[in-house]
Amino acid sequence: MPLSLLVTGFLGSGKTTFVLKSLVERYGYGRIGILVNDFGEVGYDKLRFYSENIEALGVDGLCLCCEGTGELLKALETLKGVDLLVLETSGLSDPYPLMKAVEEAGCGTPVVVCMLPADSWKDFHHEPVFRAQLEYADCVVISRCDLFEKHEEPTELLGDRPAFLCYEGRVEEDFFTFFEGKSPESKSYAKKKSGHAVRERFSQITLKAEGFYAMEELERFLRSLPPQVLRAKGFVRVLESPLPLGLNWTRNHLSWEAVQKPVENFITFIGYKNFILPPLPEAKKPDWKRMIPLGEFDKREGLAYLMGRAVDELSGVEWLIEQDLKDFLLITTDESFACPFKTQKTLLVKPSFESFYRLSQTLKMENFGKVLLWDIPDAFASYLIKELKGCKVLHVGRYFLLPEAELSLRVDTEEKAEVIKKSLQGAPQGRGVMKS
Repeated sequence: MPLSLLVTGFLGSGKTTFVLKSLVERYGYGRIGILVNDFGEVGYDKLRFYSENIEALGVDGLCLCCEGTGELLKALETLKGVDLLVLETSGLSDPYPLMKAVEEAGCGTPVVVCMLPADSWKDFHHEPVFRAQLEYADCVVISRCDLFEKHEEPTELLGDRPAFLCYEGRVEEDFFTFFEGKSPESKSYAKKKSGHAVRERFSQITLKAEGFYAMEELERFLRSLPPQVLRAKGFVRVLESPLPLGLNWTRNHLSWEAVQKPVENFITFIGYKNFILPPLPEAKKPDWKRMIPLGEFDKREGLAYLMGRAVDELSGVEWLIEQDLKDFLLITTDESFACPFKTQKTLLVKPSFESFYRLSQTLKMENFGKVLLWDIPDAFASYLIKELKGCKVLHVGRYFLLPEAELSLRVDTEEKAEVIKKSLQGAPQGRGVMKS
């Protein structure tokens, strides 16, 4: 019989982070079955697992504790045979029907964990659905303890349940001793009346979030939300980052998390019935000068980086001109300065994360060893440098120097590009152009 764990807790209590940082990191060596229920019509939590290269089944927009029970039983059937079964509930789910479904599916009797955030439990401790979650819990995990030097434990809520502290998603070691030693014998809980109808007090709105947003404007928008809105989560593209960001907000806490894969862009808002949203900030066009590269970067004028060392710009240009680039793959865009170098192949890429993600996957499969990044957005260049470990990468950018490249040189005007071109008379001819 596998270990089974039901992770419950009110909206925004840190369930997904706990599963990722505590359970997956602890038990990732074995077969883990993860089933996620999201109240929103698009499954943010399931997509967060996807962004971490972790497979998770999801049931979106249905309540597993009532109309989604059939979907739950089907999903549990596919997860038989795992070493650890984790069921992460919606923040508005009554755990009782879920516990019974896991038992009836032959997946054992789950240990029930109730997540309780140190910064906001007082805001919802009166909610009937939270009281139901807590009542069935075998233990409590107090999340976000890292935000406080001292935090007040809700002793009046805990009763005789053990409580374990959790910092940045990682629970203290005593939790695993408790969980692994918990008896698998069937429980005989009496059904409470606090479950299904409670959800009818809440509603959700999901908005598409196409285009780019300024992080400061989004944060100001979230602070302006009416008190009836309890939770916002989703994925957005922002002016400041080459990667999509996961947005995770409650009235007391906001976090941004970089996403390593393309995802649908949306924001789901959850709150009391019939809440009204202010308009989203205006989406903007990308600004490559504003987008911050990943890892190390340098904005100083007159410098280049060669083999990780800062050198004067002229030395970087002279070194580049002396190189034989006939075996290199040139990666550039239609919007770039014309590249004077003749290489084996030229790949024109659309300046978007999705394009560079696909490109990185292709290059890693083909083991392409030599790449010249010519006047692509520097933040996307930094992403490729990190992805193409072991590859010889030369970077010629417009705004930022990237020390992790073998060469990083700033060519920010047509005049500089023309000077390089005049020094390359008689360069070997390339062999064709590809587009992506």
